Amino acid sequence: MRTPQIYFRQDVLCETLGGNTCPLLTITAMPESKSSDHICQFRNRPLIFLSARVHPGETNASWVMKGTLEFLMGSSPLAVSLREAYIFKIVPMLNPDGVINGNHRCSLSGEDLNRQWQNPNPELHPTIYHTKGLLQYLAYIQRAPLVFCDYHGHSRKKNVFMYGCSVKETVWQSDISATSSDLHEDLGYRTLPKILSQIAPAFSMASSSFVVERSKESTARVVVWREIGVKRSYTMESTLCGCDQGKYKGLQIGTRELEEMGSQFCVALLRLKRLTGLRNHQHLLDMESDIIGTQTKPVSVWLQLWLCVVEPQ
Repeated sequence: MRTPQIYFRQDVLCETLGGNTCPLLTITAMPESKSSDHICQFRNRPLIFLSARVHPGETNASWVMKGTLEFLMGSSPLAVSLREAYIFKIVPMLNPDGVINGNHRCSLSGEDLNRQWQNPNPELHPTIYHTKGLLQYLAYIQRAPLVFCDYHGHSRKKNVFMYGCSVKETVWQSDISATSSDLHEDLGYRTLPKILSQIAPAFSMASSSFVVERSKESTARVVVWREIGVKRSYTMESTLCGCDQGKYKGLQIGTRELEEMGSQFCVALLRLKRLTGLRNHQHLLDMESDIIGTQTKPVSVWLQLWLCVVEPQ
């Protein structure tokens, strides 16, 4: 149930090709008071950007999103701390037309919207065009998200896992000639999935990949990583069948487990905040290194809608 301590706002990001609305949600904690210090803290919280259901047939993505939204709007101490830690910008359904019309993978233009991120057309791909535009604006005002995650479902693979982006791991998997000493990369992109593997029974770090394949260069997580500069940019895939590890091994995954995954994603973000909020940067790198188990190396209405800082109502 919504309380006065929760800041919740629903805007219309855009209209779709079919004339349906695409909602944009903002969730965070209300400032403690109207003092300048509290308002400043309120405005400067790190941003988390989440989206889902770009592929209409991946219905399990919406169950994971449901778990995330219910956790964020909950009254538990962890939910309170999470709202105080971040501002959440969420597009729960990137392809409303496809969902309404019963499509499996495409929009009404007959295209896979998750392959349109490099150069979206405002008329044919409005939800992608405006979501990317919002992210570009946030980067322009130096408020790019700490984490971007697009929720998907996978029709063949088991478990829940992530696709991320790494220059070094991509080079290692390619024919490009480069030595480790030529590449310097902060391994912080592995921290969030590693945390998830420790706390979420359906999540598998072993199933996750951080290689940027040429065929995926026009997808959300790669474009947001490459063009917006979000190091922790992910696709989170949830199985449509079951798990082959953890306490759900050998079992079919259901809506309860998917909602649990959505809430565990929130818990992982809170743990990530405790790491990234440390003042001593070297201590942060050491802790991240411990978590990921490897050595870290250096490496108008329209205007209101696009503003990343929210105003108390």
